[in-house]
Amino acid sequence: MLIPARAALFDLDGTLIDSVPDIAEAANLTMDALNLPRRQDADLRRWVGNGSPTLMKRALTGEVNGEPNPALLTQALEMFFDLYAENIWNRSRMYDHVQSTLQSLIQKGCAMACVTNKPMRHTKLLLDACDLSQFFCVTVGGDTLPKRKPDPAQLLFAAEQLQVAVNDCVMVGDSINDIAAAQAAPMPVICLSYGYNQGMDLSQSHPDALIDGFEQILDHVTIKTA
Repeated sequence: MLIPARAALFDLDGTLIDSVPDIAEAANLTMDALNLPRRQDADLRRWVGNGSPTLMKRALTGEVNGEPNPALLTQALEMFFDLYAENIWNRSRMYDHVQSTLQSLIQKGCAMACVTNKPMRHTKLLLDACDLSQFFCVTVGGDTLPKRKPDPAQLLFAAEQLQVAVNDCVMVGDSINDIAAAQAAPMPVICLSYGYNQGMDLSQSHPDALIDGFEQILDHVTIKTA
């Protein structure tokens, strides 16, 4: 399926950047500071994708649905946010072909935005650290608006800021949240198979395209210039 679009909206974690290594280390540094046991990287990788509060609940309790003491959670989150900001680009990496694909889209006249549930503080730090800020006219973080993905509000806001009609945008992400937000907007959605989907079969959510490599976006999108 070839998707005509004037703008592309990109998720960040699990789509552009494999950020789990630094998120996991910040979580474990938080555990160290609280004299609590470190968690395995494999567990932390499974636990990401639902926001920092949920991640820290899981790290503190060692359980997917664990509920720690509220005061401890507040303390842990403050520590985690600071530690992650200090260690945001130590072990994380950009996925293959991200920069070259974004450059190709820019050259074709595609307007681009980054739309993520990550707080703006960390979003800006990460995009600057990996030199991707240059590609995005608009950045929408998880705390930019009252609602975030899977609600479509961030996508609608990004389209408005880009001055592009919603149906002329395409969303690119890696999770059910990205698919649900795009379908609610509505706009077409391309999903990467390699991201943080927590083992879910993304094909069951019916994205317009499900791809294995970032460069394959160019095979599925044609840029409208008029």
